[in-house]
Amino acid sequence: MLLHQVLVSDLVVPIMLAEAPEHRSLTHFGVRPAENTWLRPDLVVALRERLRGDLPYVTGVPLLVVEVASDASLARDLGAKKDLWARIGVPSYWVVHLRGEEPEVYVFELADGYYAEQARLGWGESLWVTEPFKIELSPDRMFRQLPRKLAAKWRGNMAKNSIPGLPSADEEIPADVFGARWPTGAEKVELEDGCPVFYGTWDERDVEIAQRTYPGRVVRLDQAPGEPGTLRVLPSGEPSIEAFATPAAADPIEAFDATDASGGEKLIPVARE
Repeated sequence: MLLHQVLVSDLVVPIMLAEAPEHRSLTHFGVRPAENTWLRPDLVVALRERLRGDLPYVTGVPLLVVEVASDASLARDLGAKKDLWARIGVPSYWVVHLRGEEPEVYVFELADGYYAEQARLGWGESLWVTEPFKIELSPDRMFRQLPRKLAAKWRGNMAKNSIPGLPSADEEIPADVFGARWPTGAEKVELEDGCPVFYGTWDERDVEIAQRTYPGRVVRLDQAPGEPGTLRVLPSGEPSIEAFATPAAADPIEAFDATDASGGEKLIPVARE
């Protein structure tokens, strides 16, 4: 079993026991706040009325989003993804990160349109929160069964086949189109403001494959080639990555600590021939 799955499963029981009758907690379930955005948090808590029939996603704004950060997603979960959940209006946001052998939990609450960090809980620390329900967050209790030596390293390549039915390269990709054509090999895939986001360990080969798969669009690595992180596909006409490039800290936690309350995405230039 993957470490990521173990961490998510350890969260499910305490959250289900704490949630109110009108709540529903779901793992790896979609959130679709807009027609051009489809996100897949590791765990989401929403009002039951936000779940409609057999739709595989929450409509509207959930009450709580929990992301279990991997090497590929950590910088984004504490930066641009955090900002995105705040923009959507999710009141509570938690990030679980395995640092060394002991998980730590970041607790954020929405205030004036931005997330304020309420706590960063390490082993032996705890915090009672009241929203969206009352629960004691305690990493050593919630993850006490975590096998110390469990780890998983893998990488995959994006599908090489072309995708029919895409809109023109200067247009956003609708969730219905993207949802029916997710590629294999990515750790996680999402659609943000009509732009596909792929989590994994990517290099120039993957960029070339993505350029063939999404012809005419801008393909951007958000970190150095060969490092875990995200690959994004943007509409044509977007500026190249060098226009926004800034030096990034070696540790995504340091990069997060260096940002202001609004977070912010840090991009590293991609070497081009």
